[in-house]
Amino acid sequence: MTTIMRRLALLLTLLGGSSACSSEASPGTSSGAGGASTAAASGSVGGNTSGFTGAGASDGLGGATAGSVGGSGGVSTGGSGQGVSTGSSAGAGASAGQGGATSGGASTGGMGAGGGGTPVPPPYMLGADVSFIQEEEDRGTFFTDGGTQKDIFELLQDRGFNYIRLRLFHTPGNPGGYQYEFATRAEPYCDQAHTIEMAGRVKAAGMRLLLDFHFSDTWADPDDQHKPAAWEGLTFQDLVTAVHDYTRDTLLAFDAAGALPDMVQIGNEITPGMLLPDGATYDPDNWDQLAELLKAGLSAVEEVDDRILTMLHIDRGGDNETSVWWVDQALARGVSFDVLGQSAYSAFHGGPADWEANLADLATRYPNLFFVIAEYNGDKRAVNDIVRGLPGGRGVGTFFWEPTASGEWGSAMFTRSGNEARAVTSDFAIYDQIADDYGLR
Repeated sequence: MTTIMRRLALLLTLLGGSSACSSEASPGTSSGAGGASTAAASGSVGGNTSGFTGAGASDGLGGATAGSVGGSGGVSTGGSGQGVSTGSSAGAGASAGQGGATSGGASTGGMGAGGGGTPVPPPYMLGADVSFIQEEEDRGTFFTDGGTQKDIFELLQDRGFNYIRLRLFHTPGNPGGYQYEFATRAEPYCDQAHTIEMAGRVKAAGMRLLLDFHFSDTWADPDDQHKPAAWEGLTFQDLVTAVHDYTRDTLLAFDAAGALPDMVQIGNEITPGMLLPDGATYDPDNWDQLAELLKAGLSAVEEVDDRILTMLHIDRGGDNETSVWWVDQALARGVSFDVLGQSAYSAFHGGPADWEANLADLATRYPNLFFVIAEYNGDKRAVNDIVRGLPGGRGVGTFFWEPTASGEWGSAMFTRSGNEARAVTSDFAIYDQIADDYGLR
């Protein structure tokens, strides 16, 4: 199966029930003399309000339909061939009639499968980053919803969440690493061992997983993009190799534990670059180096499993000029990825009107990319409506940060009484309504 077909299989099964990385696409069907379907996958997929159907079927004489992902009750026709689709957005191509063929297949995640195709969005990701849970639970915190104690992942899933984001540090137990930030933590949380354990729980709960590589021993963000101690002093080419090998080996370890991510984020809020100073974005030469580092990580993901979605994440939710500059620089250097993530905190990145204007422009400007808000806290309903309403269905989800913790970014969705963390009914009611309105449960 080609890379394109595997990616389409993943996109069409993201919320279909089985693991995204164990799904294969099945061919479309045809009937009639010489009828052929060029669809990549068949079957209805839940997630959007009306769902969508992967394969168009041709029933005319020699007519071939492309895989329709189409408007409710929509029909794509051409000559004597036709394909019927029952989804939520326009189809990927029409049949050419008697003896004809489609004018273009579908494309997914920025990879075209023929001229004229329309990229197929996955079902909506209603996500949250709950990486603090590792240390919360070790301190004895337990979670309740309406007076009933629940595992945090069961609780979130019950309230409509379907995706979990977990951050990963390189060696947080190193001096200056996450374990020793501010006050000493009991363990090197967000390392590989702790994160694999958490990832296993995510998968056991039937949820999808986004793994966020920080490529640092502690926080990587617009102000901090420090190399892991293990990589200090490497030549640039050795640093490129280290990014590739570390990404590959980490994902293989997750795979061996039965917890392979469904999506991988190469770097965290990397507007200024990553692994500074080598991967800084402050001049064109350094952009060339950042592109090499990004390609190293992205290629490692594809080597492990080319059905894993890839994300690059910047922190310019309301800043269109910088967002366009950043994406243009990456694409001009051949950096190929599926999803652009943005941070959108009202304390730092403007407000809903700014986010909507920026993301709508990006979705129109870059029709081969999908978009998520990878971090937000307030404006819960507005954020999700903005993303889901992007042109062409290009907005595919959000990740709330952080349900169990309050800070300068915003407020938690739990209140504390001793070791008990109680779900705030009014906050979670918003997600109940989003999940129901979007058809996510």
